[in-house]
Amino acid sequence: MFIKFIFYLSLIILGMFAMRFGIIQIRQYKQGKTKLKKKSLEQIAFGIFFIIILGLIIYSVNSLLFN
Repeated sequence: MFIKFIFYLSLIILGMFAMRFGIIQIRQYKQGKTKLKKKSLEQIAFGIFFIIILGLIIYSVNSLLFN
């Protein structure tokens, strides 16, 4: 039981770090500090990564609260 809690908590924390990193990158892009190449494959890969992180966070919160 305690190991599951630690596992789910670590997924939540890693997801929050990944989302924070994404927010920083978006902010730098808007300020013009980061140049992004407009390649569709990179955008698709970023979208898939973002969806996976959101899924892990939702899965972890759901398992912690409704178990």
